[in-house]
Amino acid sequence: MSTKVGVGESKSENSFEAGVEAAKAAFANAGIPSCDFVLLFASAEYNHSELLKGVRSITGNAPLSGCSGEGIITQNGPVGEGTFTQNGLMKGQCIAGVMVFSSDQIKFHNYFCKDLKADSQKAGEDIGKELNSIHAINPFALMLFPDGLTVNTKALFRGIDKSLDTPVLFIGGAAADNLTYTQTYQYFNDRVLIDSVSYVLLSGNANIHIGVSHGCLPIGLDKTVTKSINNKIYEIDGKPAWDFFIPYLDDDLKEFTPEIAASLGLGEKLPKELETEYDKYIIWIPLVKDPDGALSFSTEIPSGTNVRITRRDPEKIALGAKNLAQRIKNKLGTKDPIAVLHFDCAARGKMVFGEEAKEKGIDVMQDVFGKNVPWLGFYTYGEIAPIGGRNYPHTCTAVLCVIY
Repeated sequence: MSTKVGVGESKSENSFEAGVEAAKAAFANAGIPSCDFVLLFASAEYNHSELLKGVRSITGNAPLSGCSGEGIITQNGPVGEGTFTQNGLMKGQCIAGVMVFSSDQIKFHNYFCKDLKADSQKAGEDIGKELNSIHAINPFALMLFPDGLTVNTKALFRGIDKSLDTPVLFIGGAAADNLTYTQTYQYFNDRVLIDSVSYVLLSGNANIHIGVSHGCLPIGLDKTVTKSINNKIYEIDGKPAWDFFIPYLDDDLKEFTPEIAASLGLGEKLPKELETEYDKYIIWIPLVKDPDGALSFSTEIPSGTNVRITRRDPEKIALGAKNLAQRIKNKLGTKDPIAVLHFDCAARGKMVFGEEAKEKGIDVMQDVFGKNVPWLGFYTYGEIAPIGGRNYPHTCTAVLCVIY
């Protein structure tokens, strides 16, 4: 029994050629002529139909899942992230990343579900029913790649939990675009989707270690969400939600921008028994501001929730990422990783570290496992990972999933 995994990437701006080049490189690095499953993450700027055609011209009809990201992460480091300058957003380089699996140990069941914006919980229920029908043996992880602009992540989780017969750990990330917050894309085989979730159940003779770290510091005092509907907070302590953030901004920064939104977030306190493993707060970053000061997030934050302003701390981010990788390495002991899946927040790379994003944000994790482990991930609009065995959505975190 064996499992072989390879990763390839392409920086070609031609969508079809990027798919071909990344897939060929993945096969070459795996040393295999064909595969059982394909994972694809790519810049939002591509023509995604052409990109998929390029990948599948090499991988054939092997099941394929994935989504668009704000940047892609491989063993070569991060590529594709945008940066904010005095002239506004500077878009990153186009890149596509492909991971191929050939395995008689791991089974991959992939599918998709639509209409997240209309009813994320129903989408989750449909996912659970679909997974029940396959009767997987030893399911060890469910990868989820939802539209980061339309999903209500907590509602999606509720739906899955409601209908899924056998509990499983959730991992993954919310699809992203190039920080314009206009359109993200999800992939299922040869289909390009929007307002959907692409998902993959992993089962079989393998296992996974999962870790998550955020690197944010709470500031100010606890406040209460006093009005919210679904993913949108209208009021905190009876005032427009955006007004809650303004006192923590520099005097010349009073307008909502993605850069400002990514630097500040809301911390929602975790149950006491989970604090020691993760930290005290789950972090939520606002995505969109309405003219009336309401803020939209990637998940619901119900009225009555106690929240606190949080701020990213570069030193804590880098140290937390290194410690995260080391904790997983210690759990592995003498076992060798088959592959690493990496889901990192779009607000944690160049936005924090600038041109040192590779050294301080990525190398601190990759150096722990060595440079020969197949590694693929992307910068997300929300991350998915359990804490203490409970499935949680996140923002402003790094999630590592080590399959062994």
